[in-house]
Amino acid sequence: MEAGVSGVHHVKIWVSDLALSRSWYERVLGLELRTSFEDDDGVVRGMAFDVPGAGLQLALRENPELARALSGTDPFALQTTGEGLDAWAAHLDALGVPHSPVVRASAGHVMGFLDPDGLQIRLYAPDAGVHAARAGQAGTYRPGPAPGPDGGRG
Repeated sequence: MEAGVSGVHHVKIWVSDLALSRSWYERVLGLELRTSFEDDDGVVRGMAFDVPGAGLQLALRENPELARALSGTDPFALQTTGEGLDAWAAHLDALGVPHSPVVRASAGHVMGFLDPDGLQIRLYAPDAGVHAARAGQAGTYRPGPAPGPDGGRG
């Protein structure tokens, strides 16, 4: 048997407030709680979730210092379809979550939004599934200001 990687098991996100981030990620991404992790002092500072339909787990770990250090970064991206980008825009609008427009990226099209700590969440769609009206659209994803304490900006 050769050594190899068969996929991504989970992505870990460091957050400043576990309860706030849990609520936001469940509401925005539809995450389903898998398990919680207690530290040695018995306090829950980590949780693992399933990302429905993605075959991926997403973990949240409370660490305010790391969350501040990662604000403004985009350490991972989620894949969807071109039609999925339109559905995501409508979903985010309905939740009042500010997002970028859909723009051409290096490989397909992308849109993005910020979590409560200012981490950039990007959604990519390959060119094959992007609506024809967007095929020539160019631009650069530029996130706005970081969300406020309630997860909104402003």
